[in-house]
Amino acid sequence: MRTPAAPPRRDTTARHGGRLKRRVVVAIAAKLVLLTFLYLMFFSPSHRPRIDDAAVDRHLIPTR
Repeated sequence: MRTPAAPPRRDTTARHGGRLKRRVVVAIAAKLVLLTFLYLMFFSPSHRPRIDDAAVDRHLIPTR
């Protein structure tokens, strides 16, 4: 009697590699969104003070 042949093994590395790639892409995209949000909330030009020459002179050379 012959033993039945084992079914061919599926290559699961390609499937897991696709999942890993998707997770990495999603994580990087989420980080970019978070960094953009933080920049807009705290470091954008609208949050910077206006500095002119007269203000610098008053600060560096105080009058008595």
